[in-house]
Amino acid sequence: MRASAILLSCCVASFPATAWASDMPARKPGLWEVSMHMDAVNAPTEVTKLCLDAATDAAMQGLAPTSSNCGKKEMRRDGDVVTSDSVCKFGGTEMTSHAVATFSGDTAYHVEITTQYNPPMKGRGESTITQDAKWVGACPADMRPGDVIAPNGMRMNMMER
Repeated sequence: MRASAILLSCCVASFPATAWASDMPARKPGLWEVSMHMDAVNAPTEVTKLCLDAATDAAMQGLAPTSSNCGKKEMRRDGDVVTSDSVCKFGGTEMTSHAVATFSGDTAYHVEITTQYNPPMKGRGESTITQDAKWVGACPADMRPGDVIAPNGMRMNMMER
């Protein structure tokens, strides 16, 4: 797996906490498994593990994008559904993203992110990422809040930037 895919996996694993608002639904403390699928041809579904406590979940909400490269960042919440839209520049490409996260209480959520690239990035004009996350229990003894284990086994802590 390329480094950019690992970074994307870690960032997407934390999508609900970084969807540009501090009033996101809280996630239950413990171990979360986040299954992510990118619509690329033959891309397998990948599972990332994330250990949370209440303080880490709340702190991650403060990691919202602040890039000057993003001219539009909007978020709306209607009960357990959070919709966000953004327009950002990356290199010479403008990325317009629309994301919908649907929470099932504090133990599961589903996210679909659709992004258009103008001009196309690496030959792609659009991409869709879906993820399903579920709380699976207490964090194991070898994980601490903020730890993320990427699909390739790489471990990092989201709070140690």
